[in-house]
Amino acid sequence: MRPNELLQKLGRSAPASGRWQAEACPTNAGRGVVGRAILPGVPSGDAFQAAPSRKGRACAPGTRRLKAGGSQDWLPHVHSAAASLLLALLLAPAAHAQFDLLLVVGGVEQAAPAVYDFGSLYADESALAHFRLRNTSSAVATVNVLTVAGVGFKLTSPTALPVGLAPQGAIDFAVSFSAADTGAYSAALDSDGIAILLTGTVAPRLTYRVDPPYGTAFPGPLDFGIVVRGAAAQRLITIQNETTLILTVPAISVQGTDFALLGTVPSGQALGPRQGGEFTIVFTPHSTGVLQGSLTLGDRSYPLLGTGTDPPLPKPTVLLDLNQAASAQQGALIVRFDAPAQISGTGTATLDFHGPADSAIAFAAGGRSVTFPIAPGDLQAVLPFQTGTSAGVITFTVQIGGSSGQQSVTIAAAPPGITTAQAVRSTGTLAVSITGFDNTRSLGALTFTFYDAAGNPIAPGAIRTDATANFAQYFATSGLGGVFLLRAEFPVTGNAAMVASFETTMTNSAGSTPIQRTSF
Repeated sequence: MRPNELLQKLGRSAPASGRWQAEACPTNAGRGVVGRAILPGVPSGDAFQAAPSRKGRACAPGTRRLKAGGSQDWLPHVHSAAASLLLALLLAPAAHAQFDLLLVVGGVEQAAPAVYDFGSLYADESALAHFRLRNTSSAVATVNVLTVAGVGFKLTSPTALPVGLAPQGAIDFAVSFSAADTGAYSAALDSDGIAILLTGTVAPRLTYRVDPPYGTAFPGPLDFGIVVRGAAAQRLITIQNETTLILTVPAISVQGTDFALLGTVPSGQALGPRQGGEFTIVFTPHSTGVLQGSLTLGDRSYPLLGTGTDPPLPKPTVLLDLNQAASAQQGALIVRFDAPAQISGTGTATLDFHGPADSAIAFAAGGRSVTFPIAPGDLQAVLPFQTGTSAGVITFTVQIGGSSGQQSVTIAAAPPGITTAQAVRSTGTLAVSITGFDNTRSLGALTFTFYDAAGNPIAPGAIRTDATANFAQYFATSGLGGVFLLRAEFPVTGNAAMVASFETTMTNSAGSTPIQRTSF
């Protein structure tokens, strides 16, 4: 913005002559010179006439006389009256009869200066200033104007106008400054009867990119992602001078116990246009969780982030060590690891049975769910189990961390299984006891044959009975799966001592099982 425009916004005007009077040392030709003024209050680019020096008058400080044909920059001198007026205008406080413009820093108000400088930024960085416009009068006042005019500056949250403010009432607003090109910037912040000058500078700098060739623009927050504790992740940062100037690589350093620079960094190197360099940052988490550090590039620092996690537990493969897929067997669930365990942990194995209720189908440790320990270096875990006495499908599932494995085995229906057979003889009675299991729970037909000492069948020969209803009633109330104990008594007419042994055949829906001859 030109100062004359600023004067107009301030409600003031330039001298009536429309030009500023100045003096300068004459050239060797002795004529007055015409220059371009760059003083505050002098319109930049507007011509003005320098009055010739009177003979014998000294040149302005710092100017020189020239040889023939020479030229020299010179310092124009604004007449003192005009300079005093200009200084008073430029330094007028940011206030009006009804409003005060305040700068808010850390929640504390202070008078807004006539010129507020956002300081020096780099391309695409931004700075924010918070202001407060307060009605200092004793009556309601209306705010009709609140604007920022200038490239790179803008109101971040424009207020809907007009707006009325009660006495001592105020509105807060913020102005941001950001620009992509280097140079000096200025803008006017205007409100009712108030105007201040906003200034800012964008300085040249080197261009940084992360992980070429498709690297994203940098600097800024740099996240290394999730890394296993003790492992490392690297990010390569390239430096490129994309300006027409010679720029020096600033001091480069990294802070944070989990972050470090790898190798030599190009700090202090002078880079001409299109020249570049690079450096690498390593993230090595020593603990778990979100870890933070910072990267310093000269006068700027940027956050470094990374998440440390424990090494994963191994992935399981489930195998079954079972000689025969049948009832009343003992086996082992083998959990093989895909790699030696790196850390301590636990896994869980569960057993599900699809069939009739049978509490004997379980792990040897008890129950159908067990937790097993994992120690560093372990390659597998072995978990014994038993198949019970019921036909059906047993499914084993192993869970370690987020990985799982599964294996199933089918226990087929089978003829009755006999565990023991006993015979007891007493006066007039023969007692037979048989323990076993029926994994179909359909046991019914029984056959008994008795023999004398010579091995001959004793009349009447094979004695047959159907115990289906008895066994069905028993299995319906038993909590022992397919296990049973049969006790049968036979009255004897004659000499019971002549009975030496017996044989039995038991039949269910899957077949018949003969019991070897058992002696009394």
